[in-house]
Amino acid sequence: MKMIKGLYATVALASALVAMPAVAATPIVSSGKLMGATGVTIGGASYDVAFLDGTCSSVFGGCSTSNFTFTTLSSAFAAGNALLSQVFVDSAAGAFDTHPNLTNGCSTSIVCNILIPFAKGNGVVLVKDTVNTATSSLDFTVPLAISANVSTKSLPSVVYAKFTPSLTAAVPEPGTWAMMLAGFGAMGAALRYRKRSTKLSFA
Repeated sequence: MKMIKGLYATVALASALVAMPAVAATPIVSSGKLMGATGVTIGGASYDVAFLDGTCSSVFGGCSTSNFTFTTLSSAFAAGNALLSQVFVDSAAGAFDTHPNLTNGCSTSIVCNILIPFAKGNGVVLVKDTVNTATSSLDFTVPLAISANVSTKSLPSVVYAKFTPSLTAAVPEPGTWAMMLAGFGAMGAALRYRKRSTKLSFA
């Protein structure tokens, strides 16, 4: 009976951890503006991000696929979703989710478009546009194709996101912790059950 109760407790704890949101990244704030963040977790790896205005070449030191941290649609999509869930959040550091104009490079209070380039060809850059609006439920990520020569400095609601790998290790997602705890709990329960069911007999 104790073993069953222990399993229930482990499952309950695992479920609670799965329901927890991902750990927020640490925002980099200057004069009230969100300049970027450290410790953004994407696919189990940790990245730092900076929000920078300019052309593709000036921001990334060149405008070819080899200059970009994420080089596939799916990885750029994951990066955009990580920005929405970990960086553009309202906290004591600032209301960065509900006030898009607090993001560096964006001056409109309605929306901020954060571009994450992942491929380039024939003068066109493929980007993931992470759209942070004043209404959280309207935030989304969408693929776009833009001119490689366009400068976000002339666009008040558009800025580039430049990702670099963090020097610090990534913190496991709550779901990962939950699976580990559930696994350890199941192993412990199995060992206890096996030990209890073993009978010694003497000749």
